[in-house]
Amino acid sequence: MKKTLKKLAAVILYMLLLCSLLHTEVSLLFSPKHIGMFLLGCLLLCVPYLEKDMYQKPGRWRALEAIFKKNAITAGYLETFMLIFVSMLQERVSWEEVLAELALDLRPLFYGFVCYIILKDEPAHDSRKDIREKEQEEEAEEQPNRLDLSRLTRQEKQVAELVKRGLTNREIGEELCISEATVKKHMSNIFEKLGIESRRELR
Repeated sequence: MKKTLKKLAAVILYMLLLCSLLHTEVSLLFSPKHIGMFLLGCLLLCVPYLEKDMYQKPGRWRALEAIFKKNAITAGYLETFMLIFVSMLQERVSWEEVLAELALDLRPLFYGFVCYIILKDEPAHDSRKDIREKEQEEEAEEQPNRLDLSRLTRQEKQVAELVKRGLTNREIGEELCISEATVKKHMSNIFEKLGIESRRELR
């Protein structure tokens, strides 16, 4: 929450600075009426995505944030479209007035992007080493029974790899140019060293 408020303060401060440098009235950019319509649109667009038990689930605020962030852009587009549509229906004396009105009509789109920036998830501040360690831990969790083939001889490793590929003893013998009896002997040694009882466990 603190980070969100800090980002909001930074965005507003930056916009005020830009208004000052460009000699633009702040009231033109931050219109209470248009901000109110924008927020109302966001809330209404979020309603279909809300579930009954959402407020009881863990991580509910993150889910609500994601819903609001997504619909902020949509609300900005819709309100901008409606404002431009209404502006085009009004009679104008000159092109300058039309363009000025068009610029002001783009404000809701600006509000949508501001909301998106403020609610945008920040990447975790983990170093590359920490990320690698997490990936290794995840791999270990996914493969808790991963076999250690370091105790096998070179030819036993070759046999084990071919078994993983689904080859039969005869096919392994042909692949490695050894007899089927030698393959069976290697298989017996592999089972004993790895503490397994079937080819399926090796795969």
